[in-house]
Parts: sequence; structure tokens; C-alpha cells
Amino acid sequence: MAVTKKEEMILTPEEQMQKAIENGKKKHGKVYKTILADEAIIWRKLKRSEYKEVMNIFIYENVEVVDEEGNTTVEQRIDEDATFDIRQEEIAKRVILYPAANKIVEDMAAVAEIISTECMIKSGFGDRTPQTTEC
Repeated sequence: MAVTKKEEMILTPEEQMQKAIENGKKKHGKVYKTILADEAIIWRKLKRSEYKEVMNIFIYENVEVVDEEGNTTVEQRIDEDATFDIRQEEIAKRVILYPAANKIVEDMAAVAEIISTECMIKSGFGDRTPQTTEC
């Protein structure tokens, strides 16, 4: 749960971060802190339903295709790079609890990539080698 605007005006940045951690733990269980360029970013795991929503985001591009007779048509195709980038941004914006997600994702170029990657790992998608032991 993010810090409200009213709380933001009263609390110091450190207090805002602590409040975001407390609220995040109450609502989501575990929360994580990643330090990027001396900036603390508090975030949570991605939920399965959120993952499914994000994976349904696609960016398309128009591509000119020339057939064997030399006729040109325009086809709409998925732009894989743009789709990947926008999915990273969307994951980061959904899971960042502190500071304000939209602002930090825009202000620091690497935030979306790093937080989305860390989030996917902590959400169970990163390490495809589960730790299974005999009981």
C-alpha cells in the first residue's frame, strides 16, 4: 500500500519508506528492498493474476511485406522488444510500493528492468531449478 499524499507531507522520506514497508507487509506478506544509485526501492512479489494480465500486453508494429509478384502489403506484427519493455515497466509499476512507482520508473532508466527481473525471481519465475528434497 502506497503512502498517501497527506502522509507524504508530514513524514520524512525515511518515515515514508518505513510506512510503506509496514503497510506492504500487512497487505502482501513479504516485501523487498533494492538499492539502485543510492535510492531505496520497496517492492512486493507479483501475483499470478497480475502476471497473466501483464503477459496479455502486446505492442504491434506495421511491417511492409513484398510478395513474390512484387505486391506490397502492410501486416501488423508483434514488436517483441517494445512488448518486453512495456511488460517490464508494467510489472515494476504494479509492485513498487515506495517511492511513487510511476515517478521512479520514469526518473531512473534501469528501475523497470532491475525491479521486474528481481520480482520475477522472487515470484518463482526466475529459478527454474526448484529446491526439492526427500521427506
